[in-house]
Amino acid sequence: MRHGNFRKRRIHAALCVFTCWMLASAFEQPAAAELTAIRPWAPPQLKKLISEALENNQMIQSQAAEVEALKARISSAGALPDPKIGFGLQNLPTDSYRFDQEPMTQKQVVVEQRLPWLSKLNLQSESVAHSAGQQAAALTADRLALARDVAVAWYELGYVAEIQRINQRMRDMVSRIRKNAQSRYAVGKSLQQEVFQAEVERIRLEDEAIMLENRHDAIEDRLHELLNRERYQAVTPPEDLPEPGFSITPAKLTQAAVKNNPGLKRLQAAIARTRTKTRLAKKEYYPDFNIRLSYGQREEDRNGRDLPDFFSASVMMDIPLWHQRKQAKEVAATEQKQQAAENRYLGLRRRLPYQIDALAQKIRDTRRRYRLYQNSLIPGARQWARSATDAYQVGKVSFDTMINARIRVLKYQREASRLLHQVYQIRAELEAVLGAPINENLN
Repeated sequence: MRHGNFRKRRIHAALCVFTCWMLASAFEQPAAAELTAIRPWAPPQLKKLISEALENNQMIQSQAAEVEALKARISSAGALPDPKIGFGLQNLPTDSYRFDQEPMTQKQVVVEQRLPWLSKLNLQSESVAHSAGQQAAALTADRLALARDVAVAWYELGYVAEIQRINQRMRDMVSRIRKNAQSRYAVGKSLQQEVFQAEVERIRLEDEAIMLENRHDAIEDRLHELLNRERYQAVTPPEDLPEPGFSITPAKLTQAAVKNNPGLKRLQAAIARTRTKTRLAKKEYYPDFNIRLSYGQREEDRNGRDLPDFFSASVMMDIPLWHQRKQAKEVAATEQKQQAAENRYLGLRRRLPYQIDALAQKIRDTRRRYRLYQNSLIPGARQWARSATDAYQVGKVSFDTMINARIRVLKYQREASRLLHQVYQIRAELEAVLGAPINENLN
């Protein structure tokens, strides 16, 4: 019967060690693999920027080092305490300090080993493994957040660059209208106020161009901050972006988020760690053992008689005498931490579908508005601008109507560009929440 129990304990210990090894192996995800998974659909320039940001970010590197440090501690946390060895003299007479005067005088060698209760060491390794998992999930979350911030800033830079080009076209158009108004005024075909109105519009666009330049520089500075560059390098913004062709299904996105969201993974690891801590705290009711072995060597006595050496052995154990004030309180504390971790997980698990649905709805609405501008508003505004220009030439509409019609075309183009870049930005935000890229598997 005892032999069978011993075998069960050995099997249990082996399973615990294997579990800890599997937990440690699960967190070994090379940075290059994560880079490929973050934005597989991204343009090469954006992939390069994200890669540079992840490579240069000191906080990311620090967290990665902490994960490696925790993984290195998994095996050491489950190792036995170091044995102790000591040397001593026993019963040495102080009148002569001779080893052969008294028969009980000994030169001793003492060895001591502390043996924790069964499975305590395995639980300690398991706790460190869960801590490594928690830190690895936090690292993944920070990597995704950094990739999201780089993508959002890059697409914002593309939008600003696009409206700078549109602003330049508007200024060129207003300058041509102003020259035409001056020519018409010179021959008495228009009023001087039309020249003034065109000049005011041109100055307003010049002011807008200055603000856009400042905004462009601020976004570039933000990108350099995210990339952690030592010196300035121009960032090429995106141009001529196609409309994203992906489709989204909130239910499938939620399933993917439950599986991949790094926040949920971090809280799952926290729950597993607190459960292990609770089990470990309950094991503290059981004693640890101190095994002590000593060997005492004796000299021959004065009569030349060979005295036998002494061997001693003892076992000491902890007695949980104050368990109501110590072990019981520790168990209660770990159970409260476990409940807190479970509540945090449930809270995020319930909020996640609403966050995903809000972002998915925002993408759908933004794409609908973009298509409305591209397919209806911009073509209609162009027709209105041509009609207003023709009518102005024959004096059927006012100068104000004509110039507003022509400017409105470019304003609609600017708004359409904003909506298109916004779709890409929201997509980056949604993927950071999902913990995985949006692809055909999530449609």
